[in-house]
Amino acid sequence: MRELDGLRPSSGGRSGPTKVFVMFCAFFAVIVTGCATEAREDVLKGFQLELPPCPTENLTFSGQTSAPGIKLAMSFTAPTTCVEQYLKDHHVDLTNPLYWPTSAWDNIGGASISPTAPPFRPASMKQFKLALDPNKRYKRYIGFRTPKEAEFSVLLDREGEQTSLYMESRLPGRVGKLD
Repeated sequence: MRELDGLRPSSGGRSGPTKVFVMFCAFFAVIVTGCATEAREDVLKGFQLELPPCPTENLTFSGQTSAPGIKLAMSFTAPTTCVEQYLKDHHVDLTNPLYWPTSAWDNIGGASISPTAPPFRPASMKQFKLALDPNKRYKRYIGFRTPKEAEFSVLLDREGEQTSLYMESRLPGRVGKLD
């Protein structure tokens, strides 16, 4: 092959140092992001959480059980009686709801929080495609717990006999730890 100005044509393969660098980058990406491809069944099993026994619609889901970033965000729509039983089965006191929007500005860690601040992290709000109406009152609960002691925030949107449940993990409990 002919050299041009001291450059040799590429052999199509990567050199030894380049291969090592590419492998390191791929390994580092997995470590930093965690296992982003965990199946829904595996994540639910890791949290010791099942879907309710009734038919559900509009299921959204994302989560992982490996560190860093042990998390779960899930939503579905089901009959209101089923959603309420699902909450009771996970230690939620339905007689003591919080509400969104909240009734006043709050101050947490020196930061002012608007009454209409989103109830979930931005990624979860996007996943849920949740556009809340600040003129409507939504019930919220904190304290939904799994047998692995993972805790979730929950928001309900009731429409007639159906309720949409949105939930996001707050505390990982013992998820990811061997029992």
